[in-house]
Amino acid sequence: MRISSQQIFNGGVNRLQDLNTQLQKTQQQISTGKRVINPSDDPVAAARLLKLDQQNAQIDQYQRGIDLAENRLQQEESALSNITDVIQRVRELTVEAGNGALSPEDRKSVAAELKERLSQLAGLANTRDASGEYIFSGFKGNTQAYQQNVSGSWVYQGDEGQRELEIDAGVSVAISDNGKKLFSDVASNNPTFFTEASSANTSNPPATISSGMMLDQDVFNSVYPDDLIVEVDTAAGTYTVTNRSTGADLTPANNSYTSGDSIEVAGIQFEITGAADGDKFLVKTADSQSMFSTIEKLIYGLESQPKKPAVATVNDFSAQAGGDSLSINGVTFSFDNTDGLADLADAINNSTDEALKGVSVNTDDLPGSIQIESTDGDLAIDAGGWGGNLDVSGAKFQNIDINGGAIQADSTDSASFASGQQAFDDLIADSLVNLDNAQESILVTQTDIGGRLNAVDSTRDFLSDSSIYTDKITSQLRDVDYAEAVSTLSFQSFVLQAAQQSFAQVSQLSLFDRI
Repeated sequence: MRISSQQIFNGGVNRLQDLNTQLQKTQQQISTGKRVINPSDDPVAAARLLKLDQQNAQIDQYQRGIDLAENRLQQEESALSNITDVIQRVRELTVEAGNGALSPEDRKSVAAELKERLSQLAGLANTRDASGEYIFSGFKGNTQAYQQNVSGSWVYQGDEGQRELEIDAGVSVAISDNGKKLFSDVASNNPTFFTEASSANTSNPPATISSGMMLDQDVFNSVYPDDLIVEVDTAAGTYTVTNRSTGADLTPANNSYTSGDSIEVAGIQFEITGAADGDKFLVKTADSQSMFSTIEKLIYGLESQPKKPAVATVNDFSAQAGGDSLSINGVTFSFDNTDGLADLADAINNSTDEALKGVSVNTDDLPGSIQIESTDGDLAIDAGGWGGNLDVSGAKFQNIDINGGAIQADSTDSASFASGQQAFDDLIADSLVNLDNAQESILVTQTDIGGRLNAVDSTRDFLSDSSIYTDKITSQLRDVDYAEAVSTLSFQSFVLQAAQQSFAQVSQLSLFDRI
């Protein structure tokens, strides 16, 4: 076989190029620190490295989600802690407001601070996160959680959604709580109500309805859980009250309407201001009450509820010959046709029954009438055993008017007479329980957030361990062994040098030297 000089040269050059390529590859491995630079270097290792890189990228994504979840939960936890502090201050003010020694001016001062605390609570309930979204608005992050309606009451505007974030494969954590569950759906001590104006009202500026307060829980309970519709007829100067569910007419006997004057119906009191003809207002009953409504009703009571005794004025008092019975706060007295108002006054004033503590009779208007007063609470009169004539005015909702044993129109044979002190004391008691319930609602959520943060921390630790393990396997597959690489580089350099010297000698040989 004949080998040309060109073949010898080409073979030598190719061999030198191969050796140089191997040397450069080793140098590149040393300079980059990587054993597998191209998939062709180790196809099996390259495939595993690709999967490991994907796992690392996924872990990085989950860790970013964990940081976001932790920031959101910590911000919510901080906001709830501040809200709890404000509610605690409101509770202290409520206890202070219940002090019987406070003057009307003192109570208004307490109401003034409560208004500031109410605004502070609204600001905290409308807390935003770093991206500007409201954290208590559910899924409606761009909508302010609580806004004031036309009457000035704070009303929830978000939805009931709860945002979740995936922090590991198959592991999600809630990163928000909606304000409705936290601040609005708070269990109430007793069935309660809240008011709102119809959006179809035509008054301009819009008519308002006050938050109102409870006057007689028992009377209100007889209506609950039905809602009430109040419609104003400005032309006639009256208003009507209708049971929304049954359509029953609950309009009181005195239903004249004057803007801003108190309306007392179904055991509650409120005011409607600036109504136009045909304007409607809704009184919604509920077994829960927002913390905002609790404070609003408390402010209303401090500013509007006078602490006056219960007063019942007896204008007509004529018993039958056989005798009639009259119960006052559960204490029954019997009279015959020879007894008059003075005898009723003496019977009450001379009674030592504990149920009549604080009850006395003012006889200044004798012989025409007398006033029965109660300084310790509401006054209850039951004339179910009365067969003669009896006229008692000043009741909360329906007066007593009996003529010859027959109950007259728009009256009853038993009535409750309101004590401003009693209504105010009931308001204070209900407010304290409702505030405690609000704190309990927040505490439950804070505990839940603590559990979520623990889950976030444990998931972070797990992902960190997974990342370390993945990095270790990646290093084993990809990173170069420097000792081996340097030794290989030295050997390859030696081989390349020897090949170069050998080729230099061989390339000088020629057959022509033998001729």
